Amino acid sequence: MIKFFLYLHLAGLCLIGVGLYMLLMTDASAQVSGMVALSSALGLGGVMISPYPVIKAIEWMKRQ
Repeated sequence: MIKFFLYLHLAGLCLIGVGLYMLLMTDASAQVSGMVALSSALGLGGVMISPYPVIKAIEWMKRQ
């Protein structure tokens, strides 16, 4: 189960990287469709990375 959240975390980091690339290196944020893609990539990436540290902390607390 922890592997699933690890892969979800890594996919979220990739989405955040894509969103940051779109924000900093392209002019996609000047158009509405680019703004939607940019905010979707950053938002979904943030949501996807959030469960992994919580699961790791719970696992660590159970071991203590």
